Amino acid sequence: MKQQVAIKGMTCGGCVQTVEKALKQIEGVKTATVSLTPPQAVIQTDHVIGNAQLQSALAKVGNYRVAGNDTDNEPKKSGGSCCG
Repeated sequence: MKQQVAIKGMTCGGCVQTVEKALKQIEGVKTATVSLTPPQAVIQTDHVIGNAQLQSALAKVGNYRVAGNDTDNEPKKSGGSCCG
């Protein structure tokens, strides 16, 4: 099953690698391909992975978010976790 998810908070190639690695750690994710332009992830999964589970994995590695979450209205720092 293919899922495409917009990701917020990425600013560089290091962010892309961090997000990709975090997504690959989620149970059921076979592959994850993350891009900066557009800022998104395309994942191949065994089953649908919910936004809450995706968000939890991203929050563990930095200031990254699944676009469209309620937290989108919160103030953001500039740059991803690797960029300070």
